[in-house]
Amino acid sequence: MHRDLKPENILFLNSSPDSPIVIADFGIAKVLEGEEATAMEKAGTLAYLAPEILKKQPYGLKVDVWSIGWGHLSPS
Repeated sequence: MHRDLKPENILFLNSSPDSPIVIADFGIAKVLEGEEATAMEKAGTLAYLAPEILKKQPYGLKVDVWSIGWGHLSPS
């Protein structure tokens, strides 16, 4: 999981109007073994952290979905 998805880390690959979008800055990313695996460390930019990270609860891949603004669509 990336753990720090925010507008500054979502970039255009080039300046063309149909440029692909890429994700940057994998400095605090973590590899999870399986979809049910979790992490506990507090990591990321405060304004984009999912509630489970702030509550110091185990969290998984869904925290990246929350960070990019789709958190209201994924069940906690």
